[in-house]
Amino acid sequence: MLTVLRNTWALFFGFALICLAHGLQGSLIGVRSVLEGFTYISTGLIVAGYYVGFLLGSIIIPIFLKRVGHIRVFAALASLASIAILLHSVFLDPYSWFLIRIMTGISLSGIFIIMESWLNDKSTNQTRGQLLSIYMIVTFVFLGLGQLLLNLSNPAKVDLFILVSVLLSFALLPILLSTTEQPDITNPKSFSITDFYAVSPLGFIGALFTGLSHSAVFGYGAVYATARGLSVFEVSIFMIVITSFGALSQWPIGYVSDKIDRRIILIAVTFIAAGLSVLIAISSYISLILFFILAAIFSSMCLPIYSLVVAHTNDFLNPDEIVSASSTITKLLGVGSILGPIIVSSTMVVFGSNGFFIYLFIIHGSLGLFGIYRMAKRPKPTDLESQYVPLPRNITPAGMELTPVIEPREDK
Repeated sequence: MLTVLRNTWALFFGFALICLAHGLQGSLIGVRSVLEGFTYISTGLIVAGYYVGFLLGSIIIPIFLKRVGHIRVFAALASLASIAILLHSVFLDPYSWFLIRIMTGISLSGIFIIMESWLNDKSTNQTRGQLLSIYMIVTFVFLGLGQLLLNLSNPAKVDLFILVSVLLSFALLPILLSTTEQPDITNPKSFSITDFYAVSPLGFIGALFTGLSHSAVFGYGAVYATARGLSVFEVSIFMIVITSFGALSQWPIGYVSDKIDRRIILIAVTFIAAGLSVLIAISSYISLILFFILAAIFSSMCLPIYSLVVAHTNDFLNPDEIVSASSTITKLLGVGSILGPIIVSSTMVVFGSNGFFIYLFIIHGSLGLFGIYRMAKRPKPTDLESQYVPLPRNITPAGMELTPVIEPREDK
C-alpha cells in the first residue's frame, strides 16, 4: 500500500482538493439558490444542469484526450471549472446558473475520466484493488469535508465561490508538476440499450432509478435542508451524514450480497429506504437529532444501491464485457440524474418541502417492486464468479477497469 501511495500521491493529492471543492460547491449552489429566492423548479433545473454536463463530458472528453493528451485537457478542464464557479457570483439568475452548471459538469466529468485513466495506467493486477480502495476513501472523505467548508463564510457572499475556485486551481499544481506519464486512452464500446436490457432488465431499471434517487439526495439535498429551515451548519451536517454513512455501509452490505441472492439485498435496501423516507419526513417535525439519525440509516441503504446494481449486472456478463457494460450504465445513470432534480422539484412544488422524501419513497419503492417482479421471472444465476465492489457515484468506465472483477490484463 505504501508503495502504491508513493507512486500516486500527486494524483491523489490533486484529486482530494478537487473533491473538497466539489463537495463545497454542490451544497453552496443549493443553499444560495434558496437564499436568492429561486423557485423549486428553477433550482431543479440548475442541479440537473450539472448532470447534463457530466453526461456530455463522458461522451466528448475522450475525443479531446486522444487529440491533445491528458495534461493539456486536465489543465483546461480544471481552469474551466475554476472560472465557472466564479461566474455564479456574477450572473445571479437561474438560467445563467443552469448553463454554468453544465460547464462544471463537463469539467468534472473529464477530470474524473482523466484521474481514473491515470490510476488504471499505474495499476497492476496486484494493485488495482488497493488503488480503487484509496480512490473510494479519498472521494468520500473529502466530499464530506467539503461540506464543512460551507461554515467558513456566509453563503450569501462571494467568499465561498472564491474558495472553490482557489481549491480547483491549486489542484493543478501537484499533477502538472509531477513526472506522471500520460496514459493511453481507450474509449470502450457500450452495449446498445436494447441489448443491455436483454442482458439485465433489473440492471437497466436499477441504473436509471439510481440516477433518479442519487441526484435528488446528493444534488438537491442541500436545497431541501435549507427549505426545511435548517441553519447553514445544520445543512452541512446533514450533507456529511448522508455522504459518510452511505459510504461506510457499502462494505457490510457488499459482504452479505456476495453470500446470498444479490437481488434480495437490493430489494431489501430499497424498501427500507422507502420506509425511512416516510419516517424522516415525520421526524423533521419532532427532533433534529432523530432526523439526522434516520437520515444516516437512509443513506446507508440508499448509496450502496449503485454498487449492488453494477454487481448484479456483472453476474450476467463475461469479465471482458464489464467495462463496455459500465459505459451503458453510466449513460442510464446520467439520464436518471438529469431527470431526478427536475421531478423532485416538481414534487416539492405540489407537496411542499417534504415532497422531497415523498419522491424518494416512490422511487425506492418502485425499484423494490420491480426487483420482486424480476425475481419471479428469472432464477438466481449459478456458478457466480463476480463480486460486489464498493464504488463511488462518480466513477466512469475508465475507473471500472480498476475493479478486481474484470478480465486480468498484462502487468506493466
